Amino acid sequence: MKNILHRNNNFIGYLQSFRGFAILNIVAIHTFGLAVMISSEGSNPLNPISVINGLLFHNSTIYFAIISGMLFTAVLKRKGYRYFFLNKLKYIFLPYVFFTFFYTVFDNNSQEWFDLQPNIHTYLTEVLRNFLYGKASFVFWYIPVLFFLYLVTPILDYTMNQKRLGIYIITIVIALPLIIRRMEVDELLSRDFLSIQTMIYYTGAYAFGMFVADNLDERMNWISQNMRIFIAVAVVMTIGLLFITIQSIDRFGFFSLRSTLFYIQKIALSGIVLSFLKSLGEHQPGWLSPIANSAFTVYFAHIFFLSISIIPFISFFKSEKIYPFNVLGGGFLLLVTSILLSMLMVWIFKRIFGRYSKMIIGS
Repeated sequence: MKNILHRNNNFIGYLQSFRGFAILNIVAIHTFGLAVMISSEGSNPLNPISVINGLLFHNSTIYFAIISGMLFTAVLKRKGYRYFFLNKLKYIFLPYVFFTFFYTVFDNNSQEWFDLQPNIHTYLTEVLRNFLYGKASFVFWYIPVLFFLYLVTPILDYTMNQKRLGIYIITIVIALPLIIRRMEVDELLSRDFLSIQTMIYYTGAYAFGMFVADNLDERMNWISQNMRIFIAVAVVMTIGLLFITIQSIDRFGFFSLRSTLFYIQKIALSGIVLSFLKSLGEHQPGWLSPIANSAFTVYFAHIFFLSISIIPFISFFKSEKIYPFNVLGGGFLLLVTSILLSMLMVWIFKRIFGRYSKMIIGS
């Protein structure tokens, strides 16, 4: 994958950079969110840092879905479905199993961090439950969704290649998240179930990525030519999200205005960021590439390293005298630390297991 992604920096290189951008946003929502939660303002959902963190980074898994769809069409499709599914089995499914077994050692029902499971029977029961529903870590809810996206890939690909009706059907799939909301993490973790509506929601973003990459140069040029529209949409959606956050507006029956606005915002921001990265040509940010190469390991492991890193500094984050600088500065340091420790894990596993490391931890 690494060699394929670097084969042509002007064509594929910016997709590599976008994958790095995606994982940075996902880690950021958790690092700054945890920093705020522990701080003296943690009980105030409308404190400015929490609101801004949500506006910028909430629902960044949409970026992950988009880049997954783009990489299938631009890179993996030519190798055939057998290669595609075998690739996902070895480099995402197996690491998911490994990290599920690892995280389940700790009791999620405990009020204390890193409390162990009380006995082997409970551990084995929780392993199965956590594996099926993506509950070993609160970020793992997305992995069953991702497996669903992989399973429907051939259907989406076939549909997109139908000359007459394909474009209309794919457009409907991309537009479905405007009316079908995603389940929030607290809803997904509150009971054992797989949310089909959440899967449909991310299928829209995944299909959008597949569609853009299906004729990448032409469609990226169209995005660049209409950049003012993308910027305007991103700004309007962000202002709308700020308003409904302050006013506590969201649900109208089954419909979630918040979920819809975030979907449109992230689609627009994806176009803006992709266009900017493409304009850099061969001069992609060098520091993004290693993060992108370790993206799935960072996704799987960053919560563990974040939890370890923050323990010695809890009193620092709780300090009212230096708020908000402790949260902003500390949150940034947690972001960098959790990513660097995840990448250090990749380096160690590669030294020990060589090319099999990717089948264990995803990188």
